[in-house]
Amino acid sequence: MESSSAPAGLRSPQRYLPQLESLRGWAIILVVLFHYVGILGTGGRFSFESSPVWIQIMAAGNTGVTLFFVLSGFLLVQPFVLAAGSGERVDVVKFYSARILRVVPLYYLAILVAWWITGKTAAFKALLFIPVGFEVFPFSVPWWSLCTELQFYILLPWIMLGLRYRVGRWLVVVAGLSWLVLHIYFFLQPQWLVDHRNDWIQSSIFGRGPAFLVGGLCGWVYLRQGCSWLLDYPRRQALLAAVSLAALLWLMRWYGMTGQKLALTVMPFYHDVEAVLWGGLLLCSLGLANWVKGLFINPLFNHFGSISYSLYLVHVPVQFYLLYPLVASADGALPVLQTLAAVVVSFLVSWGGGDTLLQVDRAAFSQTQSPPGGVQR
Repeated sequence: MESSSAPAGLRSPQRYLPQLESLRGWAIILVVLFHYVGILGTGGRFSFESSPVWIQIMAAGNTGVTLFFVLSGFLLVQPFVLAAGSGERVDVVKFYSARILRVVPLYYLAILVAWWITGKTAAFKALLFIPVGFEVFPFSVPWWSLCTELQFYILLPWIMLGLRYRVGRWLVVVAGLSWLVLHIYFFLQPQWLVDHRNDWIQSSIFGRGPAFLVGGLCGWVYLRQGCSWLLDYPRRQALLAAVSLAALLWLMRWYGMTGQKLALTVMPFYHDVEAVLWGGLLLCSLGLANWVKGLFINPLFNHFGSISYSLYLVHVPVQFYLLYPLVASADGALPVLQTLAAVVVSFLVSWGGGDTLLQVDRAAFSQTQSPPGGVQR
C-alpha cells in the first residue's frame, strides 16, 4: 500500500479532541469501579437487588470496555476516511507499528510481572494475544479486551482497503452481512450464551464487533460533516444526550441488579445496545458548549483518560492484593481506608505508565509528517 503523510494510528495534534480523552477517562473510572464492587461484594457481602442505585450502576461499570471499543472505532477509522477523501492510502506498516508502540510495551511488561509473581506459564500464551481468561488471575482479568482490540487492528486496514474497490466492496458487504447474521443467530441461542466455553467467542471481535462498528460509523459521519444536523443545533444535542444518558443509566442499573449472565440471557444484545447509546453520547460530546459539558468533559477526566491504559492493566492486581484478604476475613465491615489506599496506589503506578505512553506517542509522531489541515469544529 502506498505511504500516506498521515501518522496512521497515532493521535494527530490537528485532530485532537479533548472530549475523547475525557470519555476515555470516564471509561476507565467505570471499569475500576466495576472491579471494586466485585471485590468488595465478595461472599455475598451485599445484595445488588436491594443495594442503592449508585452501587447497582457501578456493578455495570464494565460498560466502560464497550466505550473503549467505540472510541477505538471512532479514532482509528478517521485516517482511512481522510486518506480516501484526499485520494491517498494509509500506510499499513505505519498503522500497525503505531498500534504496537501504543499497546505492546506496557502489556508485555504486565505479562512478565504477572508471570514473575504468580509463576503461571499461561502468561506466555498472552504474549501472542491469546485469551487466557482467569488463568493468570488477578493480572489477566482485563487482558481479554486487548485481544479483541488486536483483532480489530488487524482487520480494519484491509476492510478499508476493500471499500476502495468495486470487487472489494462486494466482498466486504458479503462478509459483513455473514458476520451480522451469525452474530444475531448465536446470540439468540440461550444455551450458547450460558456455556462458559463460548466466553472467548462472545468477547472476541465476533461478539463485540458492533461497538467498533458504531464508533467507526460515528467517525465517518463526523468527518464527512454528516452530523451538522446535530452539532449545529444545541437543543438537539441536549435532547439526544439526555435521552442516551438516561437510557444508558437505566440499562446499567438493570444490568447491575440482574447480574451479568442472567442479564445477557434476557437481553442478548445488551452490549450492542449500550454501544449505540455510547455512540450517541460521543457525537453529542463533540458539540456541547455549555456548563453541562464542563461537568463531564474537563481537565480532570482528561488526565484520567491519559493514564487509562496503564491504569487498566494495573488496577485489578492492586485491588486484589490490597483488599481481597481483608474483605474475605472481615465480618461485614468494609475496609474503607484500605480501599482508598488501593485507589491511590493504582493511580500512582499508572501515572508513570501514562507519561511513558505519551512520550512514545510523541517520539513515534515526530518521525512522521503531520497531515495537512485537520478537522475543525
